[in-house]
Amino acid sequence: MNIEREKSAKKQKVPIPDRWEIVHHKKNGLSGQEVSDLVGWPKSTCNAIYSKWQKTHDVVDLDRSGRPKKITDEIENMLQEEISAHPNLSLNGLLEESKVDICKTSARTTLNSLGFYSRISQVKWSLDKEHRAARLTWAKRYIKMPEKFWFRVIFTDESKIQNNPNKQRYWLTSEMEIPTTDFDRWGTSAIVWGCISWEGILILEVIDGTLNSDKYLNILRRRLLRNFPTLHPKNLKGKGSLSLIYQQDRATSHTSNDVLSYFEQRSIELLPWPAKSPDLNPMESVWAELKGQLKTNYQSREELIEDIINVWESIQVEYIQSLYQSMRRRIQAVIDAEGGPTKY
Repeated sequence: MNIEREKSAKKQKVPIPDRWEIVHHKKNGLSGQEVSDLVGWPKSTCNAIYSKWQKTHDVVDLDRSGRPKKITDEIENMLQEEISAHPNLSLNGLLEESKVDICKTSARTTLNSLGFYSRISQVKWSLDKEHRAARLTWAKRYIKMPEKFWFRVIFTDESKIQNNPNKQRYWLTSEMEIPTTDFDRWGTSAIVWGCISWEGILILEVIDGTLNSDKYLNILRRRLLRNFPTLHPKNLKGKGSLSLIYQQDRATSHTSNDVLSYFEQRSIELLPWPAKSPDLNPMESVWAELKGQLKTNYQSREELIEDIINVWESIQVEYIQSLYQSMRRRIQAVIDAEGGPTKY
C-alpha cells in the first residue's frame, strides 16, 4: 500500500496543509520516515519540503524562471521592421537583412505569431474608365437573364500554360492586400484553346505557335458544329427548341472578317462580350483548375502537353455545371465592383 502511494504521489503536488503538517512534525524532532508514516507522503518528499522551509520559511513553490526566451522582443521588432520595409523578401533574405540570429523555422513561427504569412502575388489586368463602363452596362443587362439562358452558351477561351511562372511572394497580414505582379519569364509552355458546354462536352486543342485567325478558323471548321450541331438553327428539332449560343472574347484572332463570316454564314448566334472580362468567363476557372493539378516542372513540352490532356480528360461534368451556375454571381460581382475587377 505504501509503495503504491509513493508512486502516485510523485505525479501530484503535496497540498499546502500537508506541507505545513510535515514541517510541524519535523520541527518536533520526528525523522523523515516517521513523518512519512504519519502523513502518507514519501520520506524524500517530506525531507525536501522541510529543507525548503528551512531556506525560505515558506512551503509554497517558488516561481520557476524556465528556459530563457530565445525570440526576444528586440528580434520580433527587427523582423517586423524589415518586413514593413521589404515585404517581398524571401525568408533567407529577411534573416540576412535583419541580422537576427535565429533559424528559418523560428523566424517563420515568429512571423506567423505576429500575423504575417507568405502569399503569392496575383496577376491583375488593367481596366480604364471605358472598360469599366462597358462591363457594368453588360452586367446590368445580363443579370436579368434566367439561369437556363446560360445553359445554352458554349464558353471558349485560350490560355498559355507555363512550366513555372515567375510569381513573387510577399509577407502580409490578413488585413493587407496581395500585390500584383507581371510575368516576365516563361519556362516550358503550351498554348491551348478549349470550350465547355452545360451538357459536359469539353473540347481541347493544343496550338503550335500562337493562335492567329487562320488557326482559329481551322479549329471552328473541324470541331465546332461536329460537336455542337444545334449552334446552327437548321439542326434544331422539335417546337420550342432554341439554338446554342457561342461565346468568345474580343481577341483579334476571333474577330477577323473570315471568322465573323464563318459565324454569319451558319447563322451562329454570338454572345456580346465586354473587353477585358476574364472574370465573367467560367473557362478561366477551368484553366485554374487544370493548372492547379499540373506539376511545377516539366522536362519537355511534350511531357507538359501529355499531362495537360490527362488532366483535361479527368474534369467532371458536375464541376463544369457548377461553373455555369455561378454566372449570376459573377455578373453581380461586376455590378458590385461598378465594372471593376472581381475575385473571379
